[in-house]
Amino acid sequence: MGSPSITIASKSGFCVGVERAVKMAFKCANTNTGNVYMLGELIHNRFVNEQLRELGVVSTEDLSQVENGTIIIRSHGITKSVYDYLSSKPLNIVDATCIYVKSIQNKVEKYHQAGYTIVIVGDRAHPEVIGVNGWCSNEAIIISTLQEAQNSRLKEPVCIVAQTTFIKELFTQISNYICMIHNGTLVFDTICQSTALRQKAAADLAKKSDAMIVIGGKNSSNTAKLEQICRQHCSQVINIEAADEINVKDFSECSSIGVTAGASTPSQIILEVKGKMENIMENFEESIENLKQFRTGDIVTGEIISVNEAEIYVNIGHKSDGIIKKADFLQDLYSDLTSSAAIGDQIEAMVIDMNDGTGNIVLSKIRVDELAAQDKTEEAFKSGEILTGKITKIVKGGVIVDIGFSKPFMPGNQYALKYTEDLNALLGKEVEGRIIEFDRDRNKIIFSRKVVLLEIRNAEREEKERRKKEALDSLELSQVVNAPVKNVADFGVFIDLNGIDGFIHVSDLAWRRISNPKNLFKTGDMIEAIVTELDKEAGKVKLSVKALTPEPWQTFIEGYKANDTTKAIIKSVVKFGAFAEIIPGVEGLIHISNLSHDKVPNVESVVNVNDEVTVKIIEIDNDKRKIGLSIKDLTEAPKRKIEQDKAYYKEDSKVTMEHLFKKYLGE
Repeated sequence: MGSPSITIASKSGFCVGVERAVKMAFKCANTNTGNVYMLGELIHNRFVNEQLRELGVVSTEDLSQVENGTIIIRSHGITKSVYDYLSSKPLNIVDATCIYVKSIQNKVEKYHQAGYTIVIVGDRAHPEVIGVNGWCSNEAIIISTLQEAQNSRLKEPVCIVAQTTFIKELFTQISNYICMIHNGTLVFDTICQSTALRQKAAADLAKKSDAMIVIGGKNSSNTAKLEQICRQHCSQVINIEAADEINVKDFSECSSIGVTAGASTPSQIILEVKGKMENIMENFEESIENLKQFRTGDIVTGEIISVNEAEIYVNIGHKSDGIIKKADFLQDLYSDLTSSAAIGDQIEAMVIDMNDGTGNIVLSKIRVDELAAQDKTEEAFKSGEILTGKITKIVKGGVIVDIGFSKPFMPGNQYALKYTEDLNALLGKEVEGRIIEFDRDRNKIIFSRKVVLLEIRNAEREEKERRKKEALDSLELSQVVNAPVKNVADFGVFIDLNGIDGFIHVSDLAWRRISNPKNLFKTGDMIEAIVTELDKEAGKVKLSVKALTPEPWQTFIEGYKANDTTKAIIKSVVKFGAFAEIIPGVEGLIHISNLSHDKVPNVESVVNVNDEVTVKIIEIDNDKRKIGLSIKDLTEAPKRKIEQDKAYYKEDSKVTMEHLFKKYLGE
């Protein structure tokens, strides 16, 4: 096959408005000595904008940076509010707004003030449309598709204008539909005549070419529309910005190649592209032999060279481009394809068809993602990796868990250690678990949170047992420990011995009687005690606090005897007397009859709790561990009392006078 012919469209490159803006900008850059600013990019051509920046022109979107000097308004125009703001500053304004755009701004302002609903047919994100909308207080309805027009609810009367670079045929469809619905609608076909001629010339050339090269900025609206028009008539369309982007493999089977360019493309770049194409074709046959060869099922790597709402074109190093339909790229078809992929992105995809009917290789990114997900899922299954996911759906018998690269099924009985009644309450919950079953052929993946909970519980039990054994091994009989109180009960205190419970019975807390341990101890208090019983097999430890101190009774009998006089503290008062503490832990009873020589109506009339009294030890019963005390025996009995007693004992023949006198004389 010989080298293909190369034809440049009759209408291509700079339009009148762009050419005017470029000349004005370069004149400012070369003649002004002060600061020169561009409000955004002058045109959608990075080469022109870079040349202006090299000449010292500052491109900015931040109006606060512009206080003096010269400001160039780009060809797409600006909003009225921005224009008024710039006019209020000491600036030299060079308005490079396209004359056709300026005409649209005037129409929009006029009919908006007259009460019309303004409809702008165009791309709502395009600078020109944003600028035009600013001349009707940003209240315009912006429509870019026939479906949007059909879904719109417009208040009459209606005035329609078009973005200067919009597709003529689509504008006609949209405006005709609105006119059919709304009577008295004003329609202004504001599509630039040079745009319409350029689009027609591109369409005519595309119809008779095997491939089309569209030269223009990747973010240029009119370039994108040229590309769209060319694709309607030619199966192979490539968008480039400069000659160095040309790849010989794109033209392996072409006998005729057409070249068109957007309104922001200088003629110099068009000629450079044609020149490179001619040089490439001289070695065309040799270059084709080096192209990659593929077959169905191969996984290929490529670079995205074009994206629209329905499909992606990928350079895969073959004589034909790869094409990926939206359904083969996105799981969620409601997502925007143009936001999910960008020109220049590197992607992997699977070849599912060698020819889509127009020469492109059909690819699927989803197939590769699915394979990668299966590989990753299998790896996680084999390794037992703990995965984190979110419950996204409730299904029969369980739930679906999104773990990022896969959406396995988790049966209801695999969520918790116990039965889960309401699965619906789990929706949206974050969970951790493992893949416990994986079958690639049946695409069966079972996820379990329960296995992780079991492992955690078992690990906690093992750790508890280990600590318990370690703690038991460290204990010995008669060992003194200092440990925190874990719990206080009516019958005793439990202390924490590094993971095991030690028990101190209420009777072992002190030598004295304790009615309620809760009055003395609380959780967290430190207690010193001695190990009195140790059963390592059963894991039981009993301790005693009182065993660390001498028994008070033994101390008492070693230091006191009957007839000793001592100090004592009244601890309690009862009907028949008072109990007085002689030493800590040892109390004796002062019977009511031993409180005074006089008749005592009640104990409280003589002593009260916490009183310090001097008593005489009148009796010590070592077997019963009881002590009799007396206060009255430390004082002499009144004579009248003796006489009363004489009379009493005289009547009782069993009592002698000698006994009576011995009682009072202390003999």
